[in-house]
Amino acid sequence: METLVIGILQRSHGVKGFVRVKSLSGETAHFLRLDWVVLRKEGQETRFEVEQAKVSGKDVLLKLKGIDSPEASLPYLSSEIVVPKEKASPLKKNEYYMGDLCRCALIHRGEVVGRVVSVVESGASFLLEAELVSGKMVLIPFVDAWVGEVKIEDRTIELRNPEMLE
Repeated sequence: METLVIGILQRSHGVKGFVRVKSLSGETAHFLRLDWVVLRKEGQETRFEVEQAKVSGKDVLLKLKGIDSPEASLPYLSSEIVVPKEKASPLKKNEYYMGDLCRCALIHRGEVVGRVVSVVESGASFLLEAELVSGKMVLIPFVDAWVGEVKIEDRTIELRNPEMLE
């Protein structure tokens, strides 16, 4: 089963064990349909049944079975919230899950010039952290001036601007 990280557990909320979650996509509606989640922290994963979910501003409040007080939530703060990919926020046109961009080959003029190893969130746009075939690590702005066609099914991303290759 392919999974995605959809949020980060930020802090406790109230006295009944609710936790405040930051959605990584900015979308919140998909959290309201979750029956269960996996919390992942420092390589450890724990599955929880979702008892209740509600939107609070830009964040989501989750009540997870077995977490009934602020103190009970403490070991899980800063955990990633992992769900099956089909439970994540649906994509709009020209949107991609960050995890899908990782490991894509960078192609320039038909040649593989590198591979995306991670995606970094930056103020104005995302940055693709890529390892070039030379072994050099570069950051590539994920904007039209630098990146062309993205083919997730082929695991390729077209690099429009070769300046990074020098």
